[in-house]
Amino acid sequence: MQQLCYVLNINQSLIPVYHPQANPVERKNRDLKPRLAMMVGNNHTLWNEQLPAIRFAMNTAKCETTGCTAAYLNFARELRTLDDVNTDLRSVIHNDNFVPEFTPYLKRFERNMSQIKENIEKSQDRRKAYADKSRKPSPKPDDLVWVKLHPLSKANQSKSAKLMPRKDGPYVILSQKSPTTFVIASCDKPDEPLGAYHVSSLKPFQNVIQNQSPVAPLRRRGRPPKEPSVSNEGPGKNAKISKITPPRRDGLRRCRGRMLRLQFTAFSFLW
Repeated sequence: MQQLCYVLNINQSLIPVYHPQANPVERKNRDLKPRLAMMVGNNHTLWNEQLPAIRFAMNTAKCETTGCTAAYLNFARELRTLDDVNTDLRSVIHNDNFVPEFTPYLKRFERNMSQIKENIEKSQDRRKAYADKSRKPSPKPDDLVWVKLHPLSKANQSKSAKLMPRKDGPYVILSQKSPTTFVIASCDKPDEPLGAYHVSSLKPFQNVIQNQSPVAPLRRRGRPPKEPSVSNEGPGKNAKISKITPPRRDGLRRCRGRMLRLQFTAFSFLW
């Protein structure tokens, strides 16, 4: 994913840890699940066959905020149904799918988009004002905070998630990425960020105990860098061979200057 974003010059913006409300994909999944439940009935194995109909319904439904459908905002026209195409071709002209003069249509679409953007900004301001009424003061950099944990039960270690602490700390606020997202770090290593957390997962640390350390320290988010290795196994059946290739100029095999390791399995027969 990082290689693809680098090649296409895409700036990746990640959401906070354990806060799916900030992900628009999760918001659409919230609308998708009840529609799937109504369509599949008691046969849950046929859920994938209902996706095209649900997708068409969601793309042609008008949004309360914008007043337009998702298809119109993406394709500048409304989608045609099978009934419109098979029975009455005049609906193609009435639904702006057939435009004799394209320039006036584009100008009208541009005016509509400007009005839609204003409606979205007004809706966001209205929701923000409603949410700010119950919002607590946000922490500031260098403040100590508790961090909300999401423990998992481990039967092999005789640990239950219900008996584990819900918050742990202290951790220090390293920086502020957005009005509601903060980067935290350990008090022992304040220069090493542990991840970005939403303000709902943070609570001001108020404790008189000195030199207190977290019970279950958080680990740094992300995968550790891979180190290249060369296998000493000779050729034969199911022998693993590692090959180090230098980064290419086209960026397809380049991942921020690091060497990529290509592993493949050599078989004793030829394809």
